Amino acid sequence: MKLKKLLATTLVLAMTATMIAGCGKKEDTSTPTEGTTAAGTEATTAAADPAANPYPGTPGEGEITINIGSEPPQLFTVTTTDTISFTVIRHVIENLVSLDENDKVAPGVATDWTVSPDGLVYTFNLRQDMKWSNGEPVTANDFVFAWKSLLTPSFAADYAYFGYIFKNGQAYNEGTVGAEELGFKALSDYQLEVTLENPASYFLDTLAFGVFAPLNEKAYNEFGEAYGTDADKMAYNGAYKISSWEHESKLVLEKNPDYYNAANIEVEKINMVMINDTNAALNAFKAGEVDVIGLSGDLAALLRAENYPVNTYDDGATFYLEYNLNDPYLQNANLRKALTYAVDRQAFVDAILKNSSKAAVSFTAPAINGLNDKFANEVGALLPTLDVAKAQEYYAKALEELGVDTIQLTMISDDSDTAIDNAAFVQEQLRVNLGLEITVESMPYKSRLDRMSNKDFSIVFAGWGPDYNDPMTFLDMFETGNGNNHTSYTSEAYDALLDQVRTELDPATRMGYLMDLEKLLMEDLPISPIYWRSRDYVMSGKIASGVVRTAFQDMNYKFAKLAK
Repeated sequence: MKLKKLLATTLVLAMTATMIAGCGKKEDTSTPTEGTTAAGTEATTAAADPAANPYPGTPGEGEITINIGSEPPQLFTVTTTDTISFTVIRHVIENLVSLDENDKVAPGVATDWTVSPDGLVYTFNLRQDMKWSNGEPVTANDFVFAWKSLLTPSFAADYAYFGYIFKNGQAYNEGTVGAEELGFKALSDYQLEVTLENPASYFLDTLAFGVFAPLNEKAYNEFGEAYGTDADKMAYNGAYKISSWEHESKLVLEKNPDYYNAANIEVEKINMVMINDTNAALNAFKAGEVDVIGLSGDLAALLRAENYPVNTYDDGATFYLEYNLNDPYLQNANLRKALTYAVDRQAFVDAILKNSSKAAVSFTAPAINGLNDKFANEVGALLPTLDVAKAQEYYAKALEELGVDTIQLTMISDDSDTAIDNAAFVQEQLRVNLGLEITVESMPYKSRLDRMSNKDFSIVFAGWGPDYNDPMTFLDMFETGNGNNHTSYTSEAYDALLDQVRTELDPATRMGYLMDLEKLLMEDLPISPIYWRSRDYVMSGKIASGVVRTAFQDMNYKFAKLAK
């Protein structure tokens, strides 16, 4: 969401929704991520009889209020990385294609497209009646400008590597070819031609992701570096427009009358509030101030005890400890293995999350397809849920190799109530199982993202959700120099395998390379997977159906229907 989903972000289990991204794609309660959907288009059963519903919802006619938990850092699609921002963007910017209620590719700005027999050239025909909120028509040039910006080094986009899928995308980003050689061009105002570097079966799915959104050049030139920082400093072509943005408090989205499908958008206004405390969110829900909130495991149990319907879905995100390999201690492979083996993943799920999340025994989440099964099933368990003896053995080796008696490490986390609890769990596990005392530093969500981007940390509890349904949405993140590779991990063998994946046309051979990547990552351990996330949330009786919560659309209210 995602997630797919950077959608890398720490545990803010207090939110309701949303990354993927990227990817993507990345809230149980809900933790933002950097970018199985049992509840793909989850309709609340409680809405069947609003009069009997103890929590009928907010009073405003034609509008809903949802909790997104935290402030979106910014809404400039070229540089955005987090799931909260991508959730907002999904509602206000329309891409070439979109995903429908079942995560299938559907027309967006493009009405239809053709693909060459070799799978390299796509030709998109665009709607001729769409316009931006500044009155400009939506044209093929808006995509050319956006994608060129994504690949332009001066923007320093973490997701620039997504543009490598285009012919000469990487070469342009590295300064070896000019813009005229990029694999996308406007054949006319309403026809766009795209040439890929290599055939990619998942290409159309990636086009629905936020970093491939169009960008109106006139609006960007007007606002410059302030673009996407306030409601009146960006242009919209989606189902909604942002009418107001009270920072750290609330975003208000109002239906866009110029949207091509406006007649089928039922909710006139979406209020997105930012409550990062789980108990405060529940109190607001019960008081009729919010219609959708995420739940911690304890609060989900509380509402189930009241016989109130709790919705659950696997959102495709993996949460993990991310190690900064620039740290002189964490450069040691045995120390990383010690830290990884010393944290009881199943105990974390049972004692902290208390929901249907699963202990992660590899990195790529179970929502992602493999060759014949889910990729996680095909690759198998690559890590134990806990092995204290091995952890202590690795730790002793690390101390010997480092030539020290003690190690000093700091873990950064968000400052929500649940994020603090999560960090405390890891801190205690390392103290009890290794005798290692680490310091925890809590901070606001945006500050933690900045620290990660600047690689100003030793350990961070991060999350990644899928941006599209292929293992590459998880595994290409750790390529040398990748903008989302906050660990600074580098491996010639890993990079070589990625190159093989990108050029291999045989599905079985390609999937074998992806499995080799997963195994190498779990051997080198620049990260330590902790859990695969499921999320619980509740909706008031005001919402009848159509809320999409999936691994690839963390939160989508464009299809929502209100109770009559």
